[in-house]
Amino acid sequence: MKLTDKLYFYPWRGNANNCNSYLFKGEKTILFDPGYIVNEFNEACLESLVDSLNQDGFDVTDIDLILCTHGHPDHVEAVSVLRAESGVTVGMHKDDEFIVEAIAKRHLSNTGDELNLKPDFYLEEGTLDLGVEGGSDRIEVYHTPGHSPGCVCFHLLNEKALISGDTVFDGSIGRSDLPGGDMAALGQSIEKLSKLEDIELLLPGHMGIVTQEENVRRNFEQIKRYFF
Repeated sequence: MKLTDKLYFYPWRGNANNCNSYLFKGEKTILFDPGYIVNEFNEACLESLVDSLNQDGFDVTDIDLILCTHGHPDHVEAVSVLRAESGVTVGMHKDDEFIVEAIAKRHLSNTGDELNLKPDFYLEEGTLDLGVEGGSDRIEVYHTPGHSPGCVCFHLLNEKALISGDTVFDGSIGRSDLPGGDMAALGQSIEKLSKLEDIELLLPGHMGIVTQEENVRRNFEQIKRYFF
C-alpha cells in the first residue's frame, strides 16, 4: 500500500505472528523490519513480503539499508536471507544485540542453519546519516526502550510519519514482559514520542496504522491515560 510518494506499507495479514514492514524510496531505499522468514504456522512471511515488493516494482537488490526497530525474531529474522541475496547494510541499536545473538544460536541448534543477524552499524538517537551529500531526506532516530532495551522509532520528517515498531500501536502498547522489557521505561519512551509534532502517520509493527495528525495525538493521549 502506497502511503505517500516515497513511503509504502506492507501489512502482515497471515494467521500467526509476523510484523508489518515499511519501505521508503528516497535518496536511499530503506526497508524497515523485514520480519520472519517463516513463522510458527509455517507461513512464508518473507516470500509474501518479496511478492508485495515486486508488485510495487521493487526488487530486493534495490534495497540499500535495512533498519530494525528492535531485535525480536518477528522483526529481524529475514535480515539473514536478504543480506545473503543482496549484501544489504543493516542497522540496529546495540542494546538489542544480545537478543539477535540468542536468536541465531537457537536457530542453529534447532535447524543446523546459521542466521547472520549481526548489524553492520549501530543506530543511535539523533539524525540518521544517510551518506547522501546535500540530500533532503531527513530521518530522526529515537531510542525508545521498554518493549526491549534497544527499541528505536524512526521519524521520517518529510513524510510526517513515525515508524513506531512495538513501542506504540493503534490503541495499545508493546508488551514489557520479555527479556529486557521494562514497563517504566516504556512509559517514558511513549511520553517522549507523544511530544513530537507534525506526525500524520503512525506506523506500528503490528495491526493497523493511524492516519491524520489529530488521530495520532488522540491515540497517544488515550494510551497514556489507560496504561500509565
